[in-house]
Amino acid sequence: MSRTSAYRQVIVDYLTTNGPVEESSGRATAVLKEAVGYEKGDAGFAQLVSSMDEEGQIVREIRGKRTFKISMRSEVAVNAPTSPPDTPDIDYDELAAALLTRTAQVLSKSQETTEPASWARRRIDQLEGRIDELSRELARARAETKAATDERDELRSQLEAASHNLELLAQQQRSRPGRAAQRLGSDEQALLYELRGQRRSSAR
Repeated sequence: MSRTSAYRQVIVDYLTTNGPVEESSGRATAVLKEAVGYEKGDAGFAQLVSSMDEEGQIVREIRGKRTFKISMRSEVAVNAPTSPPDTPDIDYDELAAALLTRTAQVLSKSQETTEPASWARRRIDQLEGRIDELSRELARARAETKAATDERDELRSQLEAASHNLELLAQQQRSRPGRAAQRLGSDEQALLYELRGQRRSSAR
């Protein structure tokens, strides 16, 4: 049994089980094609449906160039469970292949719908983790900067204090110039007086 014959039986079974296919805008053929999972193009399916109509298997309601309804003929619907006398037995392998193809298409569409959402969730989790890591690095950098600033301020205070102390010592030395001479021995003081006398003579 050819694939076309298998799809003929699929169409018959679908219309027998679910009733007529109606579409208010005239797209009943496209709706039926989607329902039975026909794999080939629209033109091929339209030709198949037209042939079944001409052979009396189905009835189409056509206005202009649009098909608004596709249904089974009453006598075909009655005999649908059995094969017509002039047709070969149903190829159930072919029929099962057509149904499996339709199931795979439905599952594929469902997976395509869920995968982008899963990818977006994983991406959001990655970005949130990166944000947390950067926040920790920023906090650590701020702490190190504050420690360095505090150390700099402390060293500056110590330097200012040392400079102040040196200034005080210098002032004290200038106000008491004889203190250093008092710490000299008698020989050193005599030598110092002699040097001062010689300096005064040279100056005169």
